[in-house]
Amino acid sequence: MTAVITGLGVISPFGAGVTAFFDGLCSGRSAVAPITSFDAASFPVSVAAEVPAATAERWRAPGAVSDAHARDRKVGFALAAAHQALAQAGLVDAGPGPSTAPSTAPSPAHGLEPRAGGHAALAAAALSLGLGLETALLEDFAVLGDHIDWDTERARALAAHAAGERTPRLRTPADLAARALRAHFGLGGPQYLHMSACAAGAAALACAASLIERGRARTVLCGGTDSMINPLGLGGMARLGATSPRAASDACRPFDLHRDGLAMGEGAAMFVVEDAAAARDRGATALAAITGWGSTQDAYKATAPRPDGAAAVAAMQRALQRAGLVPGDLDYLNAHGTGTPLNDVAEAQAIAAVFGPPRLPVSSIKGAIGHAMAAAGALELAACVLALAQQRAPGTTGLRELDPLCAVVALPPGAHPLRLRRVLSNSFGFGGHNASVILEAA
Repeated sequence: MTAVITGLGVISPFGAGVTAFFDGLCSGRSAVAPITSFDAASFPVSVAAEVPAATAERWRAPGAVSDAHARDRKVGFALAAAHQALAQAGLVDAGPGPSTAPSTAPSPAHGLEPRAGGHAALAAAALSLGLGLETALLEDFAVLGDHIDWDTERARALAAHAAGERTPRLRTPADLAARALRAHFGLGGPQYLHMSACAAGAAALACAASLIERGRARTVLCGGTDSMINPLGLGGMARLGATSPRAASDACRPFDLHRDGLAMGEGAAMFVVEDAAAARDRGATALAAITGWGSTQDAYKATAPRPDGAAAVAAMQRALQRAGLVPGDLDYLNAHGTGTPLNDVAEAQAIAAVFGPPRLPVSSIKGAIGHAMAAAGALELAACVLALAQQRAPGTTGLRELDPLCAVVALPPGAHPLRLRRVLSNSFGFGGHNASVILEAA
């Protein structure tokens, strides 16, 4: 069985929908700007790529566990992106989408009008979701021992290396976004959650394709959602030394000689994945086929890539092998490209080890939308689906002077018309998680 994508939805720092997302990527603009969701003036980092306030406020989580949890941005992002994807696949009515008010009694497809046969497909549909830490509110963090709640001041202390040895205790369910998706759309099939950091969204799509290929599911709602732009998330990433200290829109500059760290991002991308024959029988349009995927582990350090790049190389090689392709068959590679000094060099070297002398067009979208953590791989695969559809690839926003150590054909900012048939997307996460996925034009 061949797994195909029949629906795609995106919530990104460029706004709601695939058009705003891809047009933004191809414009060469950056969505990185001063943080508005909280006062970050005293933090080491004060810029990020936030989902616009109007978009974030519109998509609150109906039927969440509590009103506080309903304000978890990543839950609303997932619901909104899923609604877009299911509507495009013809499984729900396009309608207005999820309600902005919490529902006291969540029910399948609450607030939606399913298309004919939609309920039946969703009742058996599987869910494969990439997630990060659930940090609905800072009050959800209590310090063991004295039970003092986390607040902005304590998060600032964390960023300043003065948080001490206390360990926070999570009180929010790790599967909150998945619960909301199941309840809202009436998903009755098996559930798979992926917590592989920045590779989680890509792993979720690969899992969906595997379920279809093995006949374990006929329809899978999959993707990734995340939002770590809050005092704790920002403070933690700053303490890791992963974020760029630049308070400017070009804070993240993948593969650039003068790059100095990532910019935080947020959002969600959701996909409807189906068996190609079943999708054709019900008249659905295939957007792309998922033909190859590979996953490996560095088994090295939590915050640095393996120097020899062997695991990243293996992930790409496994994806090619599963797809029955050789390196020369690919037309474009979407890089993980975080804009950090170590990661970009390691990935460029791994790409060279697989594809040989630079010839394959490569770009990273993180200069435009920041690093969306668990949602990053899903957003990048969404960009690949749209690149195949429009026969143009987004360049690397923020790239001005290519680092000689990053020996790749890095596309500069803007849109690049290309003949695209097969594309590969890399997602290499903290902790050494590696995922590579190949998409082909349907």
